Amino acid sequence: MNSQRVRVFYALWPDRSANSALTEAARHLHRVVRGRPTRDDSIHLTLAFVGDVDGARLAELMAPPPGLTVPRFSLTFDRWGCWPRNGIAWMAPTRVPERLRELVGGMEAWLRDSGFEIDARPFAPHVTLIRKAKCVPLPDLAPPLEWRVDEFVLVRSTLASEGSRYEIIGRWQLLNSNS
Repeated sequence: MNSQRVRVFYALWPDRSANSALTEAARHLHRVVRGRPTRDDSIHLTLAFVGDVDGARLAELMAPPPGLTVPRFSLTFDRWGCWPRNGIAWMAPTRVPERLRELVGGMEAWLRDSGFEIDARPFAPHVTLIRKAKCVPLPDLAPPLEWRVDEFVLVRSTLASEGSRYEIIGRWQLLNSNS
């Protein structure tokens, strides 16, 4: 048995097109708020942060129940902001798709029922673009950014002095919309 601790979370990981658009938004936002931009290869939307778990339980996390998967959906990122308390500049959808709510709700219920402790705060979908940002009034965001969501992933996070390093260790496809 592997008793080593592993830091993990479930996320939406952008495809090349969405990643490119989010990276460009981060560069634009960085000119306003400074700080430390999220590395291009680390941009994601966290669904459920599981945290440090015993490595022996990783197999459970690699086997989400089939009923967890929802049909594919699109996210429209049409607002951005900055949280002064933690210096996070972010981008988010004004309207959260019902399929995203279903995916997160099912995931949270499954994880809790399986004995994993997850964040009790309400789900607030966003993509962190800048850390250590100087929160100032932001210009209007235009145009909205579209992200077609086809899958979710399980990510291993390794803490390092230059920031967290992420490795995708599991992928699950969402259902075709006509399924």
